[in-house]
Amino acid sequence: MALTTGIINGSDLKIMMVANASPEADGIVIDNVTDCSISVTNEFRDSTVKANAGYKALLPGMTSATLNFSAMYASKAAGTGTSFEDVSAFQLNKTKLDIYFTHVIGSAAAANAGDFEYKVLGYIESLELTGGTEDNATYTCSVQIVETIVRQVIPA
Repeated sequence: MALTTGIINGSDLKIMMVANASPEADGIVIDNVTDCSISVTNEFRDSTVKANAGYKALLPGMTSATLNFSAMYASKAAGTGTSFEDVSAFQLNKTKLDIYFTHVIGSAAAANAGDFEYKVLGYIESLELTGGTEDNATYTCSVQIVETIVRQVIPA
């Protein structure tokens, strides 16, 4: 496939997780995602000296990042799909994860070759399961990214 041009449909953004150093094929694509985001923050360090004439001078310092998503909670049939329990197992075992924030068009089985994806390493920081009265059960997940974010072309 070729690089998607124009505005990307947010429904085509997907999250895939795999235990660090495991084959990508062993990963799980998170089912029933309703929203997902990646957030990067640069902290700054003060480098003000008297010669700055009263203006604050800053230089870049540490970078931190988080990846968040929400999904509908659904039970899974044996050997099909992913579930809250799969994600919870990663958290409870304190598994370092390779996570792909990727672009899968519609109901395609694989990421869209030629487009970009973000590969990060991180740990699940928080996981919350919620169910309101007569409402859909949902869960939210926050991942603390612990190493450099890699923006890469999705291979064919």
